[in-house]
This record gives sequence, structure tokens and C-alpha cells, in this order.
Amino acid sequence: MILLIILLLIGSIGGFLAGIMGVGGGLVFIPILTYLFAQFPGITNEEAVRFTLANSITLVFASGLSGIYRQIKMGIYDFRKSLTVGIPGAAAAAAMSYAIQRGNWYSHERFTWVFLGFLLLSIGNMLFKKEDDSSPVNTENTSTLARLLVGLFAGMVVSLSGLGGGIVMVPLFRMILKLPVKKATALSLSVVPLLSIFPIIQYLNIADAPLLSNAKLPTLNTMKLFQTQYLVGLFYIPMALGVVVFSSFGQKTAI
Repeated sequence: MILLIILLLIGSIGGFLAGIMGVGGGLVFIPILTYLFAQFPGITNEEAVRFTLANSITLVFASGLSGIYRQIKMGIYDFRKSLTVGIPGAAAAAAMSYAIQRGNWYSHERFTWVFLGFLLLSIGNMLFKKEDDSSPVNTENTSTLARLLVGLFAGMVVSLSGLGGGIVMVPLFRMILKLPVKKATALSLSVVPLLSIFPIIQYLNIADAPLLSNAKLPTLNTMKLFQTQYLVGLFYIPMALGVVVFSSFGQKTAI
């Protein structure tokens, strides 16, 4: 029961950050998921990375759906712009996720360095990038190619890091699409489900995912994991509940 409460709390923090920053919440989900899957010594490092990515991307998807629902209620959801960036991003995410699942080249060490790299990028952007939301916005002249490249890059980030893609989308939307930070955050969060859906389907359709058992943490051996291939319900369901509820609070705060 204590574990479920902790996971619910972590999901709430991640959901709030997703709503206020448009980053999907993966910055919070990845460390805790990495710790949890490290409790199962019977799986390889590469398999642990796949478990972490699958469950983090699922949580990112939940935060994005919650964000879209809130945007629709507020009347600020831009379906056309979301598709312009999201469709190429979804293709890139699916291709990269397939490559990760079909080989052992993406080791735990590489995954750690990728995650830390994007974490530092996010911190640097928040600390040093200034933005005046009162400045004029002009996105009409932005080329389709620029939006395509932003989507492709964000899709690869989702598959490689388990983050929502907003960690690169928000700064690129501000620099390339010339969007104020609030609109960049909202657009980023609305694109996240498109980037996440195909990797999730792929992780659910892998028939040879190892079964988790004999955890070093005794609590995990007394609770049902509800494992479906690489998705572990015991972990992502309570976190997803926190994400869905607190993502809305994050968006309200962002306004």
C-alpha cells in the first residue's frame, strides 16, 4: 500500500510538471522506473531499458491525453498544428522504437547518457532562456520543413529517452516557430500522444518479453505486477492516475 501511495505521488508530480512545462513528465518517471526495474536481477540491462522506456512512454501518453482534454475545454487546442508536428514525429518514434526493440545495441549505459544529456538541456533552457510573451508572434511564414524537422527530432527523443519530446519541442517551438512560451508549452503537450502511441503498441506486441520475478525488494514479491509484455500495471496505473489529475492543475497554473 505504501508503494502505491508513493507511485501515486510521483505520478502527481510528473503530471503537474507536464501541465506547466509541456515536457510530458518523463523527467520524474524515468529515475523511479529505473530503480524499480533494477530490483529484478533476472533481466538483462537491455531488457531493463525497454521496460523503463515502455512504462515511461505510457505515462507520457496519459499526460498528453489529459493535456489535450484540458485544452479542448479551454478552447485553445490547435488540431492542425498538432498534426503538422505530430505525424512526422510519430513516424520517427515508431522507427526508432522498433530499432531499440529488435537489437541489443541500446545498452543501459547509453540510455543513461541520453537521459542525462536531455536533462541538462532542459535545465539549461529553463535557467538561461528568457522569453517575453508580449512579443509579436508570426508562425505563418514558418516552413513546413521546419515543422517536419521539429517533429522528427521530438519523435526520436521520445523513443530514445522515454521523455515526452517537449524537452526539445518547447525550445524549438520558441526559436523556430516564434511561439511565446505558454503557446509553445501547450502545443508541445498536445503533440505528446501522437509521439507516444506507436512505441506503446510496439512494446505491447513483443511476444518474448521476460516475466518479472524474484525482486530484491520484498514488497514487489507480495503484490501482483499485472504485467502485459513490457508494461507493468502495478507501476504505471497508480502513477497514471496522479498524472491525469494533476496535469490539469499544472495547465491551470501555467495560465
